[in-house]
Amino acid sequence: MHRLVSAVFATALLTTPVLGCDAPKELTQEEKDAKFKRELEDADARIRNNTAAEAKKILTRLLEERPDDPTATALMGKVAYQQSNYAEAEGLLKKATAAKGDDPEIHFMLGEVLRHAKKPGEAAPEYRKAFELDPEKSEYGMPLGEALLAAGQAEEAEKVLREVADLDPKAINEARTGINTLIGDALRAQEKLDPALASYMKAQTVYQSDKMAFAGAAFVYESKKDVKHALDEWSAYIQRDCCSEYSKTVAQKKITELKLPADGEG
Repeated sequence: MHRLVSAVFATALLTTPVLGCDAPKELTQEEKDAKFKRELEDADARIRNNTAAEAKKILTRLLEERPDDPTATALMGKVAYQQSNYAEAEGLLKKATAAKGDDPEIHFMLGEVLRHAKKPGEAAPEYRKAFELDPEKSEYGMPLGEALLAAGQAEEAEKVLREVADLDPKAINEARTGINTLIGDALRAQEKLDPALASYMKAQTVYQSDKMAFAGAAFVYESKKDVKHALDEWSAYIQRDCCSEYSKTVAQKKITELKLPADGEG
């Protein structure tokens, strides 16, 4: 009898819920959305800190949960871009812009991907959309001007770059080239040599380490057959960049070529 009571008591203990050990509460939709947003922010922060591999793990899980979420899709596109997978990044960002076309950052990122994929003509409309959506951001307008210039649309590039200069007179791009140098490039592409030279000289004053301002001025002087000043500008360029590929294959080569006639070798 004692054993039977003990067995019944043990069974009761096993089947009686223990206080504080209930099953996890099901999240409300609002709580799920908040959690999803926090994880998106975490992934974005990791991308900005150049830890794309960690961000990819988070985003893979989020996209399994919500495969059509435009923000998660765009962030995965950023991951692909950081990992130089431009075709994948292009596809993801185009999908994101189709779903969320009013987000300037997504259009900007698509422009960046297309630029790195050597498609400036396709990059320009994406940069333009970003700049139209947020016209106070010079960092959207500057690459638009560069893309237009690379696509052979120098007059339109000049117009956009002047807008950027009005927003930020000291704007520089990721290559440390200033806005006045880019305006000079657009003017030179239109064969407006004197205005181009003036823009390059202004660039040298505003941002003296902008080495391409000296290269641009050198090209203008060479076009004007002013060898002495062209050599001066190339020398000033080399003082700022002695050893890059551009310095070796363009600047130093130009100095050699321009000196030849003076040495009686041309």
